[in-house]
Amino acid sequence: MKVKTNCYKKELRKFDASICEAMAVGQASTSRSESPTIGYCTHVFARMCSHAVMAVQAVPESRWSPRKGFEQWDFSAIAGHARAILEGYLLFWYLADAPLAEDAQRAYVQTMHMYDCKKRLKMFQDRFSTDEIEDGRAKEEKIKERLISTTTFQGLDSKLQGDILAGKKLMIRPQHEIIACTEITQADDDFCWKYFSQYTHIFSLTFCRIQENGRNTGMKNDFDLDALIFGLSFSTAVLISATNRMEKLFPDVANVRQGINSKFFPGPAKNRRKRHRGTTTE
Repeated sequence: MKVKTNCYKKELRKFDASICEAMAVGQASTSRSESPTIGYCTHVFARMCSHAVMAVQAVPESRWSPRKGFEQWDFSAIAGHARAILEGYLLFWYLADAPLAEDAQRAYVQTMHMYDCKKRLKMFQDRFSTDEIEDGRAKEEKIKERLISTTTFQGLDSKLQGDILAGKKLMIRPQHEIIACTEITQADDDFCWKYFSQYTHIFSLTFCRIQENGRNTGMKNDFDLDALIFGLSFSTAVLISATNRMEKLFPDVANVRQGINSKFFPGPAKNRRKRHRGTTTE
């Protein structure tokens, strides 16, 4: 177990450094006047960073964690965050690669608005007031008008058009096309999504083979060490890939990437930029 513990610590340091660089790059690229999809792309990147921070705070022996008095060696501590990072990565790449033509930008953004609008109406239908529901439906009609007026939407096949107008699609392009443009494979995406989902929820892998004082109990054990090492390694690779893409979008932020010494706020004392009269300075 000593060898695996050392391997775990190594992957944790890599994950830590990738988060530091991602946070610094994200903060250095804020308040830019870019295309709408790039603007949303930076928002998705910020959410990826948030999940990465929550993951590194949850794992054992992390310098990000407050003093807990005990350690929970369970892969479930990061599985949900790792899955969110993967999910965000695909959406991030989709938005970063969106065509810059005004018509396409309009179609991409309005597709997301339609998805959001329909989801909200469905999710809160028993909690919204009559006025809120009517307002939501009015917004839905406006979004529909904007969508169907674009040549990009008009060029889609009828089934995809129907799915978008029904709020079933967040993205215009199919997932396999997006994955083909990223730095992960379809096989990796399929496996990690299913594997991380098992531990995000209480599915069979999480309880059928529980071992006393071992696997899936929170006690330090070989199985969860392997799972944590894999989860950290995969999340690190995805986060670095997204940060590299951000650097291509905003080349002037490259100098803030200083590994584990990158500066941002808030964060661990070692990385924190000092706040002074409402601003931050290095």
